[in-house]
Amino acid sequence: MTNKWETKISSSGKDSVVRGIDREKIMDMEFADAIWLLLKGEKPSEKESKIFNTILSSSIDHGVGNPSTVSARTVQSGGNDMNTSVAGGVLALGDKHGGAIEECMRILQSQESAREIVERYLENGDKIPGLGHKVYDDQDPRAQKLLQRAEDLGLAGDGIEKMREIQKVFADEKVSLVMNVDAGIAAVMSDLGWSPELGKGFFIIARTPGLVAHVHEEMDEPDFRRQDGEYKGD
Repeated sequence: MTNKWETKISSSGKDSVVRGIDREKIMDMEFADAIWLLLKGEKPSEKESKIFNTILSSSIDHGVGNPSTVSARTVQSGGNDMNTSVAGGVLALGDKHGGAIEECMRILQSQESAREIVERYLENGDKIPGLGHKVYDDQDPRAQKLLQRAEDLGLAGDGIEKMREIQKVFADEKVSLVMNVDAGIAAVMSDLGWSPELGKGFFIIARTPGLVAHVHEEMDEPDFRRQDGEYKGD
């Protein structure tokens, strides 16, 4: 007896479909719309399409210094091919790099108030997901663009409102921190009814083209990049 995979996502062969839609019709869709359909099982509205495209574009790349890009380029410099190098970059994504979207979505969709969330994180000595950034001190322009676009499209809801309140309460209780792009994505996607489990997935989808570009560029660089370090003993 052969075990069969069962899926509601797509089929293969002559009459293949994706989420019940003929594959040839899928090929006529915008790429971001096809991703939305694939993940959610339905086509996005015109407004949803616009904001989702903004979300994916917001995280497509962000310089060389972040863990995923450094990892991808370093793996390639060791003589590895495209898929291995990009996989190395994706594996570098974690709770501190791209992963905050998921945790942020969870707190935004929880029944806790903004003040309860802030007090809990402060009591545990943990960082609040979505607040603070290594580069931006004043504001993260990507997050601001996302929130403004959502408001302009009439898609802003409780998620965005709660994230702004968390930022304000934290500033009152401790220190003012910038709302980063993870928070922007988490707030908007929460308002659109997405599950937190897909938080990291959004970032992986968005960042992968940037990793491909960096790996391709690294192929023209000298092999075996080496970062000098300083031994300090025990």
